[in-house]
Amino acid sequence: MLKRIMRWIVRAAATVLVLFVIAVVVDYFTHRVPSNSVLEIKLSGPVVERGSTNWLGTLRGNNQTALDNVRGAIHNAEHDQRIIGLSLKVIDPQMEMAQAQEITAMVGAFAKAGKWTAAYIETAGEFAPGNLAYLVASSADEVSMMPQGELNLVGIGMREIFLRGTLDWIGVRPDLYAIGKYKTAANIFLDKEMTPPQREADQGLIDSLYSQLTAQIAAQRHLEVSAVNSLINQAPFTAADGLRDRLIDKLEYEDQYDQRIKHYGGTQHQIIDYASYVRQPLFSGFRSGSKIAVVYGSGEIDRGSGGYDPLLSPGGSSMGSDPITEAFEQVRNDDSVKAVIFRIDSPGGSVIASELIRRAVELTAKKKPLIVSMSGYAASGGYWISTPASKIFADPATVTGSIGVLGGKFNIAPALARLGVNTEGIYQGDNVTMFDSFTDFTPQQESMVRDRMLGEVYQQFVQRVAQSRHLSVEKVQKIAQGRVWTGEQALGLKLVDRIGDFDAALNEAKKEARLPLTQPVQLVSLPRQPTLIEQLLGGGAVSSHAVIGGAFNRLIEPWLAVLRAERIQSGGAGALYCAHLPLIR
Repeated sequence: MLKRIMRWIVRAAATVLVLFVIAVVVDYFTHRVPSNSVLEIKLSGPVVERGSTNWLGTLRGNNQTALDNVRGAIHNAEHDQRIIGLSLKVIDPQMEMAQAQEITAMVGAFAKAGKWTAAYIETAGEFAPGNLAYLVASSADEVSMMPQGELNLVGIGMREIFLRGTLDWIGVRPDLYAIGKYKTAANIFLDKEMTPPQREADQGLIDSLYSQLTAQIAAQRHLEVSAVNSLINQAPFTAADGLRDRLIDKLEYEDQYDQRIKHYGGTQHQIIDYASYVRQPLFSGFRSGSKIAVVYGSGEIDRGSGGYDPLLSPGGSSMGSDPITEAFEQVRNDDSVKAVIFRIDSPGGSVIASELIRRAVELTAKKKPLIVSMSGYAASGGYWISTPASKIFADPATVTGSIGVLGGKFNIAPALARLGVNTEGIYQGDNVTMFDSFTDFTPQQESMVRDRMLGEVYQQFVQRVAQSRHLSVEKVQKIAQGRVWTGEQALGLKLVDRIGDFDAALNEAKKEARLPLTQPVQLVSLPRQPTLIEQLLGGGAVSSHAVIGGAFNRLIEPWLAVLRAERIQSGGAGALYCAHLPLIR
């Protein structure tokens, strides 16, 4: 019996040893990069803030593009003498303008390192706007497009939806209130057309984004801004038109582009996929050195665990207060973490959840340098949670601000009465019906909601911003009122400290941690992602684009806007929410 057990142990140990040797060999060859290699980055599907660098994440990453992995691959390749060029394939990505700006900055930095860049774009929109796809592609030294591609650089716009007429027709009365004349997320239910403040705010947002788009395309394609404006007013274009007008450089199919890149400059090149290139080596967990934690806060802000939210949050998942506060507690107690970057991509959400996260950020900022890096959105609740940071960085096109609060309820009793449904209730307490969906607010309750519940939250918001930004309350009142701003505008209003991408925030974190800017650091990403086993068993958040994507997603976008707007009142009086989502393609 003992001999059998020993034989089993020996065999098991031998099997583990063989598997270990195989893993080491495979790991070596998958990380082997020959000289004269070209890094290839394919932008396809939704661009998400954070990806996975484990084996399964690499296998699953074909239907989305992880911005942190793209960043890591390009920055490593900048200093990798074996990588001499960058091939960028733009295949119908879905992203925010701020994310597009960060990618273009990475491509530009790679070129400044003395290496060549080339881009292939299938089409800049397919019977739809293609601004951002082209913006990213045009950052390369040369741009190729398939001959049947479209150049739909038709400009930037936004359309508001109003359901008040529908609610009146079906008999639903909205009892919704907003503090801040520009806090317009509830206008979808309250009005039948734009209010003057809503039109003013929307126009200011579009003007800023449009000027950024035209200026950046002009700089990247070596054109005058006036020429780009003229081209936009003549768009859409065919690929041949784009070649004529110097918007693209070559007409070729993807297979032709691939062959040309493999022999670019008359030399044979190995094409290295960025996902494989950036994937962590097998023994990366044994690295030592200074650490900077990156806490990712993406999606609508909810109480609890957050997670899968395929319709109502950008990227398909919400930001739960529990994992975010736990992440900040972890970095506070980890002496090896020298600084923290809070990467925010959120249009806001629950007041309670936002305050729970803000408090965790505040406690962490008292112990360690803490920098906020804003991505596509950091508005309303997304701005609330950023206030304790020592420095706030935003991209030029980041949508931020929206310092205001809204909430309320719907009275559905008239709608049910039209269907022959009647209800009766027995109550004790003067305000027991306050959150009842079958009654209107009484005058006293309306005053309580507007002045006490919403008004006090708004004043807290204004005071927090005034204190953290070293501004007077009067100054904040003027720039608050629920109005959204681009990062470019927010800088002038002192709502952010710098215009800069994640790398600029990282440099600031190093500076405040008294680390040399040239010193490599280990970036620790939090909250914890599902383990390999959890992913294999189907656990963890699933991107909404696995269910809804492409042309179908564009088709139902107006209805998603309605669902997002409905969410603002589901928590009663207490939503810090910005409804400008999505804004530009």
